[in-house]
Amino acid sequence: MRKTLAKNIFLNINSIKKFRTIKIQVDFLRPLKKEETTSRRLLANVMSNSTANYPSFRSINDREMELYGSEINVFTRNLLNFNDLAFSVEFADPNFLIDGQTQIKDNLELLNEIIFKPNLAGKEFDHISFETEKRNLISNLISIQDNQDLVSTLGLTKLIYQNNPDRQVPIFGSVDQLNNLTNEKLLEMYQDVIQNDTIVINVVGNVDEEKFAEDILTSGFYTQMNSERPDLKIEFDKFNQLIANPAEKIEHKHLNQSRIALAFATEGVSKKFNRLAPQIMNLILGGDDQSQLFQQVREKNSLAYSVSSTYQPLSHLVTIQAGLDSDSVQKALELISQQIDFIKNGKFSDNQVQHAQKVMLTRRKIATDSIQYYIMRSIWETVYPKTLMSDEQFQAELDNLDREHIASVANNLHAIAQYQLIGDSND
Repeated sequence: MRKTLAKNIFLNINSIKKFRTIKIQVDFLRPLKKEETTSRRLLANVMSNSTANYPSFRSINDREMELYGSEINVFTRNLLNFNDLAFSVEFADPNFLIDGQTQIKDNLELLNEIIFKPNLAGKEFDHISFETEKRNLISNLISIQDNQDLVSTLGLTKLIYQNNPDRQVPIFGSVDQLNNLTNEKLLEMYQDVIQNDTIVINVVGNVDEEKFAEDILTSGFYTQMNSERPDLKIEFDKFNQLIANPAEKIEHKHLNQSRIALAFATEGVSKKFNRLAPQIMNLILGGDDQSQLFQQVREKNSLAYSVSSTYQPLSHLVTIQAGLDSDSVQKALELISQQIDFIKNGKFSDNQVQHAQKVMLTRRKIATDSIQYYIMRSIWETVYPKTLMSDEQFQAELDNLDREHIASVANNLHAIAQYQLIGDSND
């Protein structure tokens, strides 16, 4: 069932009996803005810490235990060019409980409590909750510097989106913004979210669709958020400038290992070609332990401790990451380039293509065993449906894959950014 509750407030109910749990997720979406990224992350942390009726994390946890181990989760993430502040509760299907008649309603009320009844003290959040979560987030952001894989990913991201200020701040925020964020400003952010964000409510599990829709309409949810909201506009970054002038940055740190991160835009791939060709090309290149990068760079030539590639369908970017010794960087870059040429020239085997096809199909089947798969699919159906393929369409694309299509993707890879984190040993 799909319903529009008000302008830009959507309800998707997916009644599936294959799971032993039910999940309700409420996503608040608005365009990414660098000034709001940190405050939305802190807001997620503060709101999951306490509420008006459960003024401590322990009291929330006790209530979750009373509801047979329900699990509350609040987080932020990038979704297209939007910041997604998401609230969810996952709980046991009442059909598997001896006494679970009110299980769905009780968990809906708990989620309503988390979202719409924050722990306030006057015109700000509870002081202890705010300060505790702010301190914890600062500590987490500082510790990022110890995660060199993440540091190199962030370094590459800044190069890729150097002309988009709203993507310069990582989704988990920045210490500088956090230091300047006051309790009063955070409450203003919360009120703005509740009043103006596009809302997508998803329910997956063994529920009566009509009954659940009725419960939503008669709950605090609907009365709190039935106002009309501004439209969302999907925007995509263009990489023409970087294709003409690729960005590069080299940083040095006292580390035993070095990192390289590369980004390629797949500009110019013909739209008539197979929609799965970029994913297949990526699997052959570096998206699997049978890939060229893994077999040639890591296994055969021992030039990297780790090396892999990923393809991002929405941005049409291929990224390559490798962890290696500093004296192996240039050799590794050359060998990576050779693997791209290997695919460009159509030297990959039919067995490699068939293996990649099997991996694609297996991953899709495995994904359908997760509640989150159905939630994400419903979000895409609501926000950007043209990205989705039915199982039949997916299989048809997989069956109609052509070697020429795969080589074409590689031939239209344009290097747009390279980030190197070079480890300088203390020796």
